[in-house]
Amino acid sequence: MSRSNPGAFLGGLVVGGVAGLVAGMVLAPRSGQETRRVLRKTAAALPELTADVADNLQFQAQRWTGLLQEQWQETWVRFQTALSAGVEAGRQEHQRQQNRG
Repeated sequence: MSRSNPGAFLGGLVVGGVAGLVAGMVLAPRSGQETRRVLRKTAAALPELTADVADNLQFQAQRWTGLLQEQWQETWVRFQTALSAGVEAGRQEHQRQQNRG
């Protein structure tokens, strides 16, 4: 079963964007002073960006936790139903064997 994961996509997008930004700044033909200024501005924005990514990851973790709990409950109910059906079938077979013999 395949499901899309927007949290992973968004996280990858952010990390890729930051990596691209840093690579662009390092490889850009700027003076050292200008590059340092841009790096300081970028570094100043990183805490907010990190907080956004952390919030998104927390949201996705809570979402997945809820989905997993639902799936576990459904699996547990199916297991109990199958177990009850198996016990009942065994009881009926035992009864049938006793009636024959």
